[in-house]
Amino acid sequence: MTQPLRPMTLGEIVDRTFQIYGSRFLAFTAISAITVIAVELLRAADRYLLHVSSLYRPSNKAETLVWNFIVGLGFYHLSCLVAGLTEPSIVKLASGSFLEEECTIVSSVRFAVNRWRSYLWIAILKVSVILLLPEIAFMILAIGVAIAAQAGGLFSSATKWALPLLGAFVVLVASALFLWLGTCLSLALPATALEGRAGLNSLHRSWAITKGTRARVGSVWFTVFVALWVLTWASEFLLGQLMFFAGRVLHLAEAMRHLYPSAVFLLATAIYVLIGPIYPIAITLFYYDQRIRREGYDVERMMDAAGLNPPPAPQPAEASMAHTNPEASEA
Repeated sequence: MTQPLRPMTLGEIVDRTFQIYGSRFLAFTAISAITVIAVELLRAADRYLLHVSSLYRPSNKAETLVWNFIVGLGFYHLSCLVAGLTEPSIVKLASGSFLEEECTIVSSVRFAVNRWRSYLWIAILKVSVILLLPEIAFMILAIGVAIAAQAGGLFSSATKWALPLLGAFVVLVASALFLWLGTCLSLALPATALEGRAGLNSLHRSWAITKGTRARVGSVWFTVFVALWVLTWASEFLLGQLMFFAGRVLHLAEAMRHLYPSAVFLLATAIYVLIGPIYPIAITLFYYDQRIRREGYDVERMMDAAGLNPPPAPQPAEASMAHTNPEASEA
């Protein structure tokens, strides 16, 4: 039975997200697996061919931590680009489920493949705005705080307690900017996939229609992020305890130690595959909810179903042909 379109509360969007996810579970997880496998192939290429981590040789633990963070951040950027190519399939599948239209995993994947250049360009724009801008702001702010701390004598032993507070302030500001920009541009992908918009137009569209729902989008994104982190940490901890117990009982401690990294990798991969579709499905519902609230999309759909909307205006070429051939126009 077709459910009438209407504005939804945050709880209804979350509930509907899991309903849609459960109704096409295998299809959503299969598309999510494409993203995860592609990212892991990039990591494998680096591990066995590129060796990006070895381009710089840190001289101490602090430099090692910073360099590993930079390399990890680079791979996160690449994973966002890969997700930008596969998430349109999830958006299309979620849209079909929400509007109760026919949509299969094959048609949704073909839908993403047909416009992959547009989706890649949108992904590059989003990574540039949502990730690079906060990172640049973080570096500028960190340098400014360091210069101010040096001028104010905060590096002395008596005032070193203030440095962690200043560092936390810089991280908090950059994180807030990242979250705000992410929510403002969160609907760019649905606008591109479902309206055919391209480039900066899709970012502008997202900026316009997210007004009034940015806090809700941010809360869902933060919840998914925390759930992913907690689930990954808890699963790895339980796996470690289970393998430690099995190693002691079965006297296979050495084998369990060698097996643990591979087991953690497979477990984390499975978690990412399972959690991955939730946010794209949610932003698809946010997209339709905002169109219903701001543009009367529910009324538009009802008028379409009743045949009350006027037909689209003819293209210039068609109009010219009809003008030069009156018989065809009368026919």
